[in-house]
Amino acid sequence: MNGTKALAFTSGAATLVTAVMLLTGCSPTPSPVLPPEPSALVFQHIHELVVDPSDSTLLVATHEGLYRFTIDTDGRAVATGPIGGLDFDPMGFTIADGIAYASGHPGPTTPDSFGAPNLGLITSTDMGETWTNVSLTGETDFHGLTVMPEGDDRARVFGYDASAQRLERSLDGGLTWTPGATLATRDILAVDGQLYATTPEGLALSVDNGATFTLDPNAPPLFVIAADDDGTLAGVDTSGTLWTQEAGQTWASGGPVTGTPQAFAVDGNRIYIADDRGIAFTGDTGASWTVVNLRR
Repeated sequence: MNGTKALAFTSGAATLVTAVMLLTGCSPTPSPVLPPEPSALVFQHIHELVVDPSDSTLLVATHEGLYRFTIDTDGRAVATGPIGGLDFDPMGFTIADGIAYASGHPGPTTPDSFGAPNLGLITSTDMGETWTNVSLTGETDFHGLTVMPEGDDRARVFGYDASAQRLERSLDGGLTWTPGATLATRDILAVDGQLYATTPEGLALSVDNGATFTLDPNAPPLFVIAADDDGTLAGVDTSGTLWTQEAGQTWASGGPVTGTPQAFAVDGNRIYIADDRGIAFTGDTGASWTVVNLRR
């Protein structure tokens, strides 16, 4: 089947607690992995899961490039990729107003025009088929990206520079940058003009474009966080429990995940996670999970 490959995932860390706040890296997992079937695709790591709002497919940012998963209700899926035939490593990846934003490192066959050793900020208007260098080419590797759309060239873009443990901020679509707060964070998220960051001390909130953050005493100690278009928040805490918060409501606990979450996404109907099982989704806040399996 054209574009369809068998899939195998490497396992994550043994426990979530021991991994909390360790920034995502690109090195292979140390635990042994059984050899995949011939022609199987092995993802060393999944950095981000993002639902494409145009068709509700799942975009999977991996160490080997960006992939698209079309998943049915039973968890059967077709994966195509790497999109555009590009094997760059999108450590940070997000979508806002039909534009894809990414950062990370080039892969073995990535064109030199992407920049090295780091990509800086790149954008795509065709969901990853082609990319444009925006800024910081060769200089910066953002391990997290989030965007507040504000119209052409006015989007507020926030990138987490893990090497400096600092949030970088752009108010002109990523063309120019100023430093924001210094903090250790695993995940950043922009929702309704506010910034969220998961930190060792708890969930932190910024209302001044990331210049400062204040801990939210009413939030669970989240490790990863995501939101849907309606402003519903969801996350996984440091004990591996799923949490959700509808706009204006309090946080409500759900079911458990399995092992360390690598990536996390919400689309209003499903919550997706990449964890020790591979990719799984739930429609009942974690009471039950469906593990994604690729069709032959």
